[in-house]
Amino acid sequence: MEDLINFLNAYRVPAQHLIAVLLAGAIWRWGRGPEKWLIGVFLATMVVPVYAIRWLLPDRSGAAPFMMAHLVLDVIAFVLFLAIALRANRNYPLWVAGFQLVALGTQLMTIVWDGASPLALVILITGPSYCQLLLLNAGFVRHAFRERRYGRYREWRMTAPVSGGYAL
Repeated sequence: MEDLINFLNAYRVPAQHLIAVLLAGAIWRWGRGPEKWLIGVFLATMVVPVYAIRWLLPDRSGAAPFMMAHLVLDVIAFVLFLAIALRANRNYPLWVAGFQLVALGTQLMTIVWDGASPLALVILITGPSYCQLLLLNAGFVRHAFRERRYGRYREWRMTAPVSGGYAL
């Protein structure tokens, strides 16, 4: 059992990135605006930087300066996910933005307090990206089924969301 866990842990990041790239290909072929924007932000902020850092620092001896860059990328990802979620004519982008907020909050917490469990930090910083990828996949599949059943529908909201009868 331990060998299986070690094997899965060794290849989880490349597997996640491969799934993200394959999903991006499907979304760019059959998806619409919100799906394309979401997967684009995901790739640009969570996949490409990993390989850029590996290319710039193959030995990873100076990875500490990139922690601030990772925080900045998480902030950018959250802002973009939230902007897409507020404009998209879909519900799942709000969940994607919410999971990004969990990762961002955890990173900000590590700046303030260094006594947290390393396992908890790994789970709360990297775990949301797996959930986001699952949500992107489920949202894309749901969109494809809905479009096949009812035809094309609006990609973006025409007006701001309404809360309690009043426009925000």
